[in-house]
Amino acid sequence: MLALVLETLGSDEMKTRSLSLVCIPAFALAMHAWGQSETHWEGYKRRTLQSIIEMFGDEEFPDSSKNYASLSGEMFPSKVKLVYLAKSRPLPANKKELLTSWTTSRGRPATTVDLFPTEVLFREGTDEHWIAVQKPLLASLPKEVKRGKSFDGYIIFMGTIKKVGEQKEWLFAMNEFDAP
Repeated sequence: MLALVLETLGSDEMKTRSLSLVCIPAFALAMHAWGQSETHWEGYKRRTLQSIIEMFGDEEFPDSSKNYASLSGEMFPSKVKLVYLAKSRPLPANKKELLTSWTTSRGRPATTVDLFPTEVLFREGTDEHWIAVQKPLLASLPKEVKRGKSFDGYIIFMGTIKKVGEQKEWLFAMNEFDAP
């Protein structure tokens, strides 16, 4: 369409330049919006949280007498079948620290941390997982998904935390969901 509009202006070079200055940024803005549309969610691969845990489950930390955090270089955008257990809690301080480090390492705005104030409990198979849920989803999730019902969650992986004498914790975050 842009080429057709420029073509119809013919020899009037000034109009073409003016139109280009308007159309090119408008086109770029439209492409950005398109990239953020529903097709963005198509990039989330159907997989399980367990498959991600298995990839990183054997990760060894050099000194078992120290606490460690490990950031993921890959987010593994995943479309995951979950069961809503209708329990929530504030994001624990150690996971907030990991989220802050993850945000900084990816060059994201510091306000990204504020998008995930709460973890919600879900079940995948027989395993339960606390997953950080984006603030805009916190009100709609209990309205659209009933306790004990399954749905698809759009999840990313951020990293792990290992405290001395405790099990490794996983930081997953939900960016969207499809109600049943």
